[in-house]
Amino acid sequence: MSEAYDCVIVGAGPAGLTAAIYLTRFRRSVLLADAGASRAALIPRSHNAPGFPDGVKGADLLERLRRQLAHNPPDLAGRVQSIESREGLWRVAVDDRQLRARKVLLASGVVDRRPPIPDVEAAITRGIVRFCPICDGFEALLDRIAVIGDDDHAAREALFLRTYSPCVTLLSLGGSALVSSPLDARLAEAGVRHQRVEPASLRFIGDQLAATTQAGEALDPFDVVYGALGVEPQSELADQAGAVLDDNGCILVDAHQETFLPGLYAAGDVVRGLDQISVAIGEGAIAATAIHNSLPELHMPA
Repeated sequence: MSEAYDCVIVGAGPAGLTAAIYLTRFRRSVLLADAGASRAALIPRSHNAPGFPDGVKGADLLERLRRQLAHNPPDLAGRVQSIESREGLWRVAVDDRQLRARKVLLASGVVDRRPPIPDVEAAITRGIVRFCPICDGFEALLDRIAVIGDDDHAAREALFLRTYSPCVTLLSLGGSALVSSPLDARLAEAGVRHQRVEPASLRFIGDQLAATTQAGEALDPFDVVYGALGVEPQSELADQAGAVLDDNGCILVDAHQETFLPGLYAAGDVVRGLDQISVAIGEGAIAATAIHNSLPELHMPA
């Protein structure tokens, strides 16, 4: 007989941990599957997470959530290999075990596409390479900012960052620029330079990025770099189960975070790609409450 849970949560970032806190306090049986790769752990320090006036490191926030969860701990597991709906339950394969769950919540997040720069991981840790201008554009105030990307999404990100600095440059890699003419015109009107650069020229010199254009011009170094090459939503399990994804691979859900498959929920970046801690926490809370309310009532022992 396989183990059985009220809910299996896939992912232990802000959304998954929040949902686990809620569900265990609702006295539900929960298994939390954590592959150990939360994107939030890469955040050097966030200054727009509510309740942290001095900012908070991503790793510290996750540790606080884990400590809170430890008061009512769920069962823990590693990476989930598959989920399958069968006879009104979900069959979950995790760590070479077969589990049953009444509900499954996918909080598996996204993975950023990294700019092709040597030592980019170390630069992310130091806060030189970033991925969320909504989160930390304010911290780049008046810096020389490079946005690396090839399409309209990258152009819109560069325009957004123009709020914070007069020195914003969109760097498109090689000959791959796909920015539409209207957005190219808006870049010019806003004073955002659009340069095609040789990918092999990108390198860090100290804490600044050096780059050379295809025409051989060495650009003035940049203080902050925003990667705008898109993300890879970790939605494979949802896709395999038959859930509906949008054009970007994010999972479509209703107002209660439920997919179009009964009993399968999703929350956090894998849903909207909005990349906000507060949004992920809110969606985890919404999903957990909806899951609890959809299950049979619990009664105190007589």
